[in-house]
Parts: sequence; C-alpha cells; structure tokens
Amino acid sequence: MISRRSMVLAAALPAAWMVPARAQPVLSPADHDRFVREVVMKAGNGSREEWLASYDAVLDFVGRVQQEVAQLPDARKQVFARSVHDLGYWKGQELRVADPRNPFLGARLRGTDSELAAVLTPQGAQAWRERYAQGARGYRFNLDIVADREGFFRLQGKALANAAEWAAGTAIVNANAQSWDALVLDAAAYPDPAERLRVLVGNQLGAIASALSLMRGSQPLDDAAMDYATAVIWRYTGHYSGRDGWDKVPLVRVPYAQLPESEKAKDRPIWKAVQQGLRATGLAPG
Repeated sequence: MISRRSMVLAAALPAAWMVPARAQPVLSPADHDRFVREVVMKAGNGSREEWLASYDAVLDFVGRVQQEVAQLPDARKQVFARSVHDLGYWKGQELRVADPRNPFLGARLRGTDSELAAVLTPQGAQAWRERYAQGARGYRFNLDIVADREGFFRLQGKALANAAEWAAGTAIVNANAQSWDALVLDAAAYPDPAERLRVLVGNQLGAIASALSLMRGSQPLDDAAMDYATAVIWRYTGHYSGRDGWDKVPLVRVPYAQLPESEKAKDRPIWKAVQQGLRATGLAPG
C-alpha cells in the first residue's frame, strides 16, 4: 500500500506555500549547502515547538526553489512532471485501481453510454458525458452518481462484496489517475487543452522543488541522506495542514528512526527520477 507520504509528495505545494510574490536572487550551491546543513539536518520533530522552529525556513527555501522551477521552459518542466507523476501519484492510484476490493476506478468508466445510463443516476450519466466541462483541473466523481451499485461495479469488472456499505461521497473517478502519457493525450478533449497541460505540470512543481532543493549543493547527497532529507521536508510540505500539521498529521510526529526501512526508501524512485532529469538538463551537479 502506498503511504499518504508518497502520494502527497507527488503533488504541488499547498496554495499558502506557493512561490514568493517577489522574485529573489537565484540560489547558489552555497545556499543549498547551507539549507541542507543548517536547516534540514537540524530540523527536529521531538515536540511541536521543535518542529515549528524549522517551519518557516523549510517552506521559504522550497518556495524559492519552486519559483526557479516555474521559470524553466515548458518542455523541461514536462519531463520532470512526467517522472514525478508516474512514479508518485499514479503509482499509488494504479494499485487502488487494480485492487478488486477498492471502489476506485481511475480516470475511466467501462461501458457504452447506454450501459452506463442503466446503472448511473440520470444526473450522473449526464455529468459523465459532459465530464470535460468540469474544467482544466480535471473531472472527479463520487459514488453518489451510481444508482445500481452491484450492476455498476460488475460492468467495471469489480465484484465488490460490500458495495452497498460504501459512503455516497466515496471517490470512484479522478481524471488525473492515469499515466502521464495518457493525461497528455486526454488533454485534447478539454475546452482549453493548453490550460489543462499547465495545470498538470503545476501539480508537480512542489515535488520537483522539494527534490531540487536537496540536489543543487556543491556535493550530492548519498541515498541514505536523500531519504532522510526528503522525509524531513515532507513533514512541512507534504500535507495541507500548515502550522497545524503537528496536531493533525500523525506521520509528522514519527521520529525518522522509528520508520520501517521500506517507508524511508519509499520516495526514492521519485527523487531519483527527478535527479536524472535535472542532471540531463544541467540544472543539478553531476
């Protein structure tokens, strides 16, 4: 099972943590060294006060890096966004789609319009036909559009034994739950394909910035140090609770030493992919 940490890391920084309003000087390798040495490696989570002590420093620096990433040419940003999406968010969603016990179906519904009309509510069937009109952020549907749950999941190839027990607000479709290549192809169906692509890339800028903030120092970090530093940054940028993260997100409070090894290395494929992309474009030390 993919943890919330892996899934959220592949998303953009929350709106309140976006790039600073005013442009600042480009960060140097020395700035990145100082961030890793003085902020990341010294950030603690033994108490709420200790966690908050590094809050502003982490978010400010990652925000400045995100500002730099946002200025990259679109082609470069798409290369990085593809890696982060496919190895992060989509990797987790793909497991949910493949799980016959999970009602989540990904970005597509099986069946013709007439077959779907027989199992969806009238409003649900119409909304599905007009799904691209929901806008560039992508369509989303919950179980409340389904009238005949047993027939619906049979049509979708999932024989859920407890279909009647799921809440009406349970998510079953998300336009973003597909591979990057499929997302790009699907963008043509939106009223504004270019805006759809901008949203898709923008969704990944936070994860790219988090990785890049650890990669542009004078010396590259080894895998163990990258795993640790990535986990530290996640405590601040990997959730949507802001300064309330200590109280609302249990994983923020877990000491790194108590995490299982599989959890520590879970995000390694994501930052490795970003690392390769950054090196290929000359934006990270080789």
